[in-house]
Amino acid sequence: MIRLENKATQLDDLLDKMAEAVQLDDTRYDRMKTSYESVKSWIEDDEIFFKPYNYDVYPHGSVRILTTVKPIGKDEFDLDIAIHLKSTTPHTPQRIYAELKRCMEAYAKKHGLKLEAKNRCIRLNYTGDFHMDILPGIQENPFDQNKIKVPDRELGDWVSSNPRGYGDWFIGKANLIKESLLEKALRAEKLPTDNFKHKKPLQRAVQLIKRYRDMYFQKDDTYRTSSIILTTITAQFYQGEESIFDTVDNIITTIRTKVNQPTGRLKIVNPVNAEEDFTDKWDDEPEYYEAFKKFASHLYNEWQKLKTQNGVPEEGIIMKGLFGDDIFRKAQISQTARIEELRKSNDLGVTRNTGMLSSASSIGTATIKSNTFFGG
Repeated sequence: MIRLENKATQLDDLLDKMAEAVQLDDTRYDRMKTSYESVKSWIEDDEIFFKPYNYDVYPHGSVRILTTVKPIGKDEFDLDIAIHLKSTTPHTPQRIYAELKRCMEAYAKKHGLKLEAKNRCIRLNYTGDFHMDILPGIQENPFDQNKIKVPDRELGDWVSSNPRGYGDWFIGKANLIKESLLEKALRAEKLPTDNFKHKKPLQRAVQLIKRYRDMYFQKDDTYRTSSIILTTITAQFYQGEESIFDTVDNIITTIRTKVNQPTGRLKIVNPVNAEEDFTDKWDDEPEYYEAFKKFASHLYNEWQKLKTQNGVPEEGIIMKGLFGDDIFRKAQISQTARIEELRKSNDLGVTRNTGMLSSASSIGTATIKSNTFFGG
């Protein structure tokens, strides 16, 4: 628990714990990592096609940039990995895709997994746990070590992609700050940091906005805004705020400003490939853009309520509406458990002039004694 006399710190602590409640847990992460290493070794040992080539196998997407969010009503995460052949080959997109499919069909059969052929990747389904999307690609040119050409079955041709470059770009944006508001509060209060995950405000903001998106489109997801659009727009509009709350506030305020400009629709392009417009579907099917604007407007309006001087019960109602009752309760339980840890270690105090919780070592605080079974 972090000192609560500062409302911004109090809200950030709660937002951080809610984001943690929807992300990939350590146990699931370890299982996914083990499966990733297994698939990687299988591809590397493939004598028929892949073994002679020089290539990298690496994760990308939300696992790479630490913004995973568990889907509502499901218990499955997704893991995106790329097979990046470093040298050019004379093979067609169809051949590269077919060889990966052949290789993964054998792997799926041996491990009892379901395989699904997607447009650009092969999906392995670890039912009830996660699915792994495997994207094959060939380096596009010798000058950019991250840019790859990937096969598109619908087009029957190569398309340009840069999943590793995108991940590097996002992490660079997240690292605009060295220390978040919560990290500073922990250090100032001399509280233990063992249980703090050290996610940056940008990463937490993406997780919370994606969670809110899932809540908003829960009943009808026909025109649901994609994760790549939300992740990109959040990072592009991020200005290095130290607080999770301020990060979300700035993002949604900037979106509101942009969509109300008379210069046409908001356009979100791939930051590492300016020719790729993530929002081109908004031209072909404007319903997607209209749904996005309504979604963003609703989040903005609800967020403004948190900026007024509401009491804790009112703020709880707003948080539950945005992110879900279960997530809010998990965050509260986490806070309560943290308080009890500090109480037991005699490291929890109450500020004499305000009555608010803080570290027992802080100036002007009185230590709250540890409870025992007999009340001593």
